[in-house]
Order: sequence, then C-alpha cells, then structure tokens
Amino acid sequence: MNAITHRHRTPIMLKEIHVAPERVEILLAREMDRLDQALARFRGNPPPLIFVAGRGTSDNAAVFGRYVFEHFAGIPVSGAALSLFTLYPAPMHLKGALAIGLSQSGESPDVVKAMRAARRAGAFTLAVTNTSGSSLTKDAHHTLLLHAQKERAVAATKTYLAELVAMVMICRAIGGKIAEAHVAALPDAIRAALNCDAAIRNLAPYFRYAASCLCLARGFNFSTAREIALKLQETCYLRAEGMSAADFLHGPIAMLDEMTPMLLFAPAGPTAKFMLAIARRLNKQGADVIAFTNQEQIARAATTGIYCPVKISEGLSPIPLSTLGQLFACHLAVERGLNPDAPRRLTKVTRTL
Repeated sequence: MNAITHRHRTPIMLKEIHVAPERVEILLAREMDRLDQALARFRGNPPPLIFVAGRGTSDNAAVFGRYVFEHFAGIPVSGAALSLFTLYPAPMHLKGALAIGLSQSGESPDVVKAMRAARRAGAFTLAVTNTSGSSLTKDAHHTLLLHAQKERAVAATKTYLAELVAMVMICRAIGGKIAEAHVAALPDAIRAALNCDAAIRNLAPYFRYAASCLCLARGFNFSTAREIALKLQETCYLRAEGMSAADFLHGPIAMLDEMTPMLLFAPAGPTAKFMLAIARRLNKQGADVIAFTNQEQIARAATTGIYCPVKISEGLSPIPLSTLGQLFACHLAVERGLNPDAPRRLTKVTRTL
C-alpha cells in the first residue's frame, strides 16, 4: 500500500484507540466484583511482595503497576527478570507473594514460565490477559480478562490502556487507597484525551522528517515515556528512547541538539514543577519541545503544548497521557507514509524464551 493510500484511509490503530473508553467500561463492569472476591485475602493482610512479569508493552504496564502498588498500597514490587526463569533458572522465594503475569495474548512463553514457577514457589498467581483459555490462564489462581476484543493492529493500544486500568483495579482490590469514583472516571479520562485527536493530527506534519526523538517523564509517567517511545519505534521507525527526565539531566542531556524533538509527558501534580523547569530549559536551549499535559503552564512553556483539560490525579494520569502519545504515533506514521497497522518485521504475538 503506498503512502497516498495510507493518508486517505483511517488506520485500524486509530480506530482501536478510539474504542478504548467503551472497552474499559466493560472491563470495569465485568471484572471488578470478581477481582474483589479473588483478592479479598490480601485486604487487611497484604502480601509481603508483588511480583510482576511482562514483555514489551506489557512490561511498561508492569512499570506503571510498580508505582501504583508502592504508592497507593505501600507494598514493594519486583519486576521479573524473565531470563532467570528461562535461561538461568534458580529457586525464587515467593511464598505469600502476589504474582501478576501480563500478556495480551497470554502466550508469551517466558511470562507463562515465570508464573508457573511463582505458583510452585507459593505465590498467588494472577493472569492479566486479553485471551481467555490462553496458556497464561491455565495455571493462574485467577484471571483478569481485559475485554478489549481482538486487536488487529500490531501495535498495542486499547489493550495497553486496559492493562493500565487493570493495575489500578488490582491495587484497589488488595486495599490500595484509590477511590471507587476515580476508577469509574477512567473511561471519561480517555475520552478527554481523544478530544485532542485533531490537534495532534495537525501537529504530526511538523515532525515528518525527524530521525530520532526523546520521550521524557517522571514518576508514574516513566511508563508512559517508555511506552510511547516503543510506539514511535514500531510505527514510525524512529530512533526513540523513553527515559526519566531526572536521569536525562545526569548525562544524556549532553546529546541534545535542535534536530531531536523532545516529547514531555507532564501532568499536574508533584512532578509538575520539575517538568516545567525541564520544558523551559530545553526550550531556551533551542530544542523542539512537545508537551502532553493537563497543566496549562507547562503547555505554554513548551514549543508546542497539547493541552488536555482532564482532571485526574497524577497517579492515574498515565491512562489519558498514554492515549495522547498513541494518537501522536499513529498520526505521525501516516504522515511519514507508513502503515501503522502492520510495521515491518513484526507480528502480533512475539514468543521469547
């Protein structure tokens, strides 16, 4: 399919981003009560550790989960080094832990193997997947289905947003201090981000010829920076990297040049003051700064601000901010004459051991 055809059809990826709110509503309606029952054992008796395992996009959702569980529930989180279950197997001391395996297909062999090992080691295992009856579900004590329906585009969008919501649901179910009303408002937070679609589509042509970019964030949105960098790699073939804005100042800032766009994911909240200072500093040094934010001051400080007036706590802000980043990756791919639905050399399910 040529570039002209790409620009005159609606990508499947874009359609899937736009159905995310209704899929999240279904996820909440169908799974919240079941999850509350399955994890009741941990309310008032929290696990000593939460163990999370995922690859690629699912690993980025796990990174978000770490911030959520540690902040709202006060429970330390360990991200699985999956090679320790496949290439260098060794006994793990996970008795009493909550082990969460994330895989949209439920068929990532290394995630499945890690969860089987966690169960043998005495952990309560929870599968988070979009595929009922998948390998991941068979050995899990409980399965949290994402209800995102089949995702036809290779780049995960609605399933990623559902995974983020799943992390919030799990945290609340084990006693994390997240208000029920805030969880119920998440579909509308995604809708607020989708209202910025036209502004993002109009922004994309300015970056058609970019060769690389950096995605920066702090705190909860570290996962967003990582995930949107991955989306830009997959769909736009950009040399994109997602990193902590704090780590960026500890060395990588030396490689800054005027030809490298800087994407900032900067919500209102505790990190806003730091991210505002970053936006001003980078702008002053000649960088092209694109800020995705619900904080007007940060939007004004950037070269270009995509301002999304959604009222949401910073801890839940990766859900709408990731939506903004997904829209940008999709529109930029089309602008570059690429097909965001079928990136070269990629398949929907990747199996690694």
